Amino acid sequence: MNVLGINIGHHSSVCLLQDGKIKYFIQEERFNREKHSPLPLKSYIELIQQFKIDVVAWGSPGKTEEKAHFEVILERIAFTYNKDTKFYNYTDRNHHKVHCASAFYNSGFKECMGLVVDGLGSAQVDNQDRYIGVEVESIFYCSYPNNITDVYKHIIAPQREVNLGRAYETITMHLGWDRNEGGKVMGLASYGKNNPIIPDFVYKHTSNPQVFYADLNKPGRYPPEPLPQTFIEEELNPQLKLTTDPREWYHNPSKITELEQDLAWQIQNDTQKAVAKLIEKGIKETGLKKVCCAGGYFLNCVANYSFQKQFPDVEFYFEPIAYDAGTAIGAAQLAYREISKDNNLYPQNSLYYGPQYSKKQLLEGIKKHVDIP
Repeated sequence: MNVLGINIGHHSSVCLLQDGKIKYFIQEERFNREKHSPLPLKSYIELIQQFKIDVVAWGSPGKTEEKAHFEVILERIAFTYNKDTKFYNYTDRNHHKVHCASAFYNSGFKECMGLVVDGLGSAQVDNQDRYIGVEVESIFYCSYPNNITDVYKHIIAPQREVNLGRAYETITMHLGWDRNEGGKVMGLASYGKNNPIIPDFVYKHTSNPQVFYADLNKPGRYPPEPLPQTFIEEELNPQLKLTTDPREWYHNPSKITELEQDLAWQIQNDTQKAVAKLIEKGIKETGLKKVCCAGGYFLNCVANYSFQKQFPDVEFYFEPIAYDAGTAIGAAQLAYREISKDNNLYPQNSLYYGPQYSKKQLLEGIKKHVDIP
């Protein structure tokens, strides 16, 4: 069975799953060289042409009118090559479940606790199908073949509240980077320290409302950012206001200030502690000491290492493609297990899922840039 997983969004990607095993995965930006390319059209068509696709599974972060329009177009493309193609759509209400699926089925664990910590997940509704907010941190119980069940879900109103993932993004943007460049904050944190003028960034299980706020109509300060936006409350915390454009030190390290380094240290420290409490909660409620982790926060390798040290008797699996690109993998795996009821384990043992090239092709590519005999 060939299952094609697809993610439409700022980390657009495709995944080809063959009988439960990942055969191919790539982000569209690797083809067209456009960072955060939103529609994986070229990679999708290439797979549709090369393989008989039995199932297409959508794993995009959320349902929008634009994404629904693209889905219809891509479905029609699939039908031109195989009129028997089936479609499974996980874009509505299931973003964190899809994240968790990618980690669980890649982990090699037969049963485990799944943890997803994200910027924002899917919109959630109550029993009367009324909107109640957006998922931001989720704990799941996972077992084969396709049991991924909610244990805990933190839901917020994103127009008013700022969760852990977006608090990290807020500091990233405050320091002059794009919200997707949190890895730079993680690196900068190693130069910082506890600074008494900086308040705690985390209050209970979410961000400190005296420090962070959301404003749907306010544009980002440095690079133009898509809405909604989150910011530091500088009127209540004037000591956190930067006096110069932080991008000045990107190419001149002598201009960096202690405050900028310490802001990075604080958000790294505080979110690590908060996520550790979520791990403790999940272990307590499931009774399991095998933990798989996904969602953008778990690209933070410093935090991941700290969790391994803090919980030495826990076996962790941190999904390498933890951000939204990995939802193409998760959607394909969910659809495959729902259809096949396959109980076999196919742990991830490689990340070389992209195009394959012959030695001749590699040499020809190298010759374009360097002189070789």
